[in-house]
Amino acid sequence: MRFLRLNEVQERVGLGRTSIYKLIGESKFPKPVHILGRNVAWVDSEIDEWMMDRIDEKRGLSVPNIRY
Repeated sequence: MRFLRLNEVQERVGLGRTSIYKLIGESKFPKPVHILGRNVAWVDSEIDEWMMDRIDEKRGLSVPNIRY
């Protein structure tokens, strides 16, 4: 398990900062965790799971299991 900073999350999912935080506000994207002071990061496995859910949803393989 490892933490991803915002720039790594953006690169991994192909979304910008504004889109990521909008999705978080809509409970459609994993929330970051506070790691120290004002610094936040995302858990890599949660980002991977979110990406797989998007793929499955688009291919009609399953209903997304959103629990962020």
